[in-house]
Amino acid sequence: MGPLVGVIEITCGALVLLGLLTRLAAFPLICVMFVAIVSTKIPILLGEGFWGFELRKLSEYGFWSMAHEARTDFAMLLGSAFLVLVGAGPRSIDHRLATLRGA
Repeated sequence: MGPLVGVIEITCGALVLLGLLTRLAAFPLICVMFVAIVSTKIPILLGEGFWGFELRKLSEYGFWSMAHEARTDFAMLLGSAFLVLVGAGPRSIDHRLATLRGA
């Protein structure tokens, strides 16, 4: 699954940076981040394996340890959710294409 996730993150990340198909590109990123949180951070929260996902060796387990490990994942998840809801900004390719269609 690693190569698939890599292709999704690179492709959708490039589309988001360009502002092309932003809402459509942000949705797969939400799915990838959700799976990353469930597969790697929930076992840290519980302190044991979860749905067949292994628990990695850490000095501490629990909420604070999980929150510390997941801060980047949560930021990416919420940022992608924002892009799905709001869409691209005025300097994006999406906005320029919409302006050309409306004119």
